[in-house]
Formats: sequence, structure tokens, C-alpha cells
Amino acid sequence: MAASYYITTLGCPKNQADSREMDVSLARQGFERATSADRADLHLINSCAFIESARVETIQMVMEAAQLKRSHGAQHLVLAGCFAERYSSEVQNELPEVDLSFGTGIYHRAGEIVAERFGLSGAHSIDQASSLANFLPTRFGRPYAPVKLSDGCDRGCSFCAIPQFRGPFRQREETEILAECAALVERGVRELMLVSQDTNRYGGRDVQALPRLVEDISQLPGVQWLRLLYLYPDARTEQLLRELARRRPAALVPYLETPLQHVSARVLRAMRRSGDRNHFADLFALARDLFADLEIRTSFLVGFPGEEEEDVQQLLEFIKEMRPEKMAVFTYSPEEGSPGFDLGDPVSEEQKAERANRLRQAHLAVLRELHAQRVGRSYRCMVEKSSGQELAVRRPQDAPEADELVFLDPEPGLRPGDMVDVEISGFFEYDMSGRLLARSAR
Repeated sequence: MAASYYITTLGCPKNQADSREMDVSLARQGFERATSADRADLHLINSCAFIESARVETIQMVMEAAQLKRSHGAQHLVLAGCFAERYSSEVQNELPEVDLSFGTGIYHRAGEIVAERFGLSGAHSIDQASSLANFLPTRFGRPYAPVKLSDGCDRGCSFCAIPQFRGPFRQREETEILAECAALVERGVRELMLVSQDTNRYGGRDVQALPRLVEDISQLPGVQWLRLLYLYPDARTEQLLRELARRRPAALVPYLETPLQHVSARVLRAMRRSGDRNHFADLFALARDLFADLEIRTSFLVGFPGEEEEDVQQLLEFIKEMRPEKMAVFTYSPEEGSPGFDLGDPVSEEQKAERANRLRQAHLAVLRELHAQRVGRSYRCMVEKSSGQELAVRRPQDAPEADELVFLDPEPGLRPGDMVDVEISGFFEYDMSGRLLARSAR
């Protein structure tokens, strides 16, 4: 009997794309995918090490998996990805529960690595195209898939250690990306998310490269939505937005994810990031002017060394004035290996938490007003979850696993990825309620 495997993915959509690479590699080697970790001969954890909370989550998951391994008897535990790359010696010395670890950049070799390490074999080897059949979105209840444009980053933000374990920026070939997108759509994916650590650097000096790729992907039969994630808030993103608005790719959703991290020019300089409050306001205004019904997701980092109350006030004013539709707030933690590590951590944890809470409360007030304006409006939505007890859909302005859902009365016959027309009838703190107007086949 062929050995089986299960992959637990932690972290961001980029990690989901990496896990799919492991999925394909393991299937190509002939391994079979188990339906749950407790049924697998191999349990692979694709780890995250971006911030302290992600590292804690990884360690907790390893401990839970180790307990599962002990009850299973013959299971092998594998730790892959960012945490394994960044803390390779610590994993070997302090996590004996882990039988094998490997870092980033070799996800495509996962099958042969585990086969060689544990002496396991699959049923039979298959080619890479066929192995993508192992990733069926309907099998996992997901009509969407992230696709990596590039890996690594050259920005050098002072709070970020990603270049230390992901390496420098390196992009994939357009033909390779397009082929992966086509294969995923053939297997039922209806929404493609283009992801990377630094999306707007794709193409280098060729500013047309990314819009051209977006247009080509948008023309693939079966693609309903195409979403760009993580656009750095600089002049290059403004160029990209103008070019995308000129081309008008049919599947591109009205959505801008651009992590500002702060709006105080003084704090941004200390973070080694460009821009300021006025530049970001202009960027938001431009995006909304170019794309009707566009909604914006951003993130802020509070408690950076040297941040003062006046800097926090600038953030609060920006939120109230520019009204970003989606917002995440993180508190600073010194990242070993990052350029800013030697700055220490002078802002107390209590101050960080208090500042983060004020920003979240300010945004919730904005969100209540935005929700109220949505009531009575209709949207073309994608089914996210459908069962006898629950029907949840997403608007094109809402990214999977990050943004709001719209909940409706259950409707028989609908599947994830189906398109429906929905009228918003109410809202909760974040999510919304609605009623079904019309449905259509894929």
C-alpha cells in the first residue's frame, strides 16, 4: 500500500501556494493524500516565522502534532518552510519530536526528500501535470487558489526578517505562472490570487509585465475572479493601477491590498519604508477613482521603537479620513536578523496593545457606516461554503480567509465556486447577511 501524507499549512496565502507545490511533489512521487492528519503516515507542517505570534503558533502545532504522532504509532512528523529555515539548528536541537525538517525554496522536492529520508514509496510515479489532480478545490471545499509570482524580497524594511529566510527577490517566468493558472482552472478553481512578498516588483523595469500577465490569466476559460495581493504603496503601484485600468482585464476584481504599516513620515523613515500620509491618501484616491466599487485592505504596525502619541494620532486621523474598508493591526516585536533589531523594544506591551485597540475601534466605527451603506445593494458573489445548515458567499471585494462573508439561508444544489446574485440585508460586526436573488451555473 502506498504511504499517505497530510499537510497542515500555517501563515499566509504564499504558504498555501508552497503547500500546493509540496502536494504536487508528493503526488508525483506516488504518495496518497490522507483526509486528516491522524490518518497519515507522513504529517507535514508548512510553518510560518513572520512575527512572534506566528512562531508561537508553529511551536504549538508541532507539540499537538507530536502528541498525535505518539498515538498514531508509526507516523513521521516533518517541519517545512519559514520556521524550519530560520531556526534550523534550534529545530534539530530543541524539537526532537520532528523527524525531518527542510526550509524554503525546495518545496518542489518534498516527495523525493521524504521518500529518501524514511525509505517510503508511493503507488507509482506520475507526471507533474497529472499530479495537480491531487489538488482539487472541491475536494477541500475551496474554489480559490493562490499562485506565486515570485519569492523573496529586497526591500530591507527594518522590522522585517523575511529576506533572512526567504532570500532576495526572484520572480517566476510568465509562461510557468500562466501554465499553473490554466491547470488549476481546468481542475475547478474559480478564483486565482497572485501572491508574493513584493508583488509590484514583478517584471523589473518592464512595468507592463504584470498587467500583461493579469490580462492573459483573465482570458483563461473558467476564471471568474483574479485578485492581486500585496502591492507595496509606492509610485510603481500607481503605474500598475493606471495600466490595469486602461486594459480592464475582465476577471480582475475591484480590490487593492497595500500594507501601509504607518502614515507618520518619521516612523516610516525609521522603518526604512517610503511614503507618508499625503502620498497614501493620494494612492487611495487614485485607486478608487480608477476602479468603481473598489475596496482597500491595508495593515498597520504599532509600537515601533520611537513611535509617539502624535504618530498614533496621525494613524487615527488617516483611518477616519480615508476609511479603508479592511484593516489589520499588528504590534511590533523585534525580529532577530532584521535591520531594526538593535533598536530594542522601548514601547511597552501595554502601550502597544492600547494603541492597537484604539485603531481597531476607530476602524470598527468606519466599518459600521460602510456596512450600513451596503444594505440594499446587490452584488455578484461566489459561493464559499454550502451545506444544509449554512450558505456563505463572498463579494468580489472580499478576499478569502481574510475579509468578510455574507451569510444567507441554505439553498440546495449550490457548490463552492458557483456564482449567485445577492442583496445585502444586514450586518454583524464584520460579516454581513443577505438574501439570494438569482443563481447561475459555473
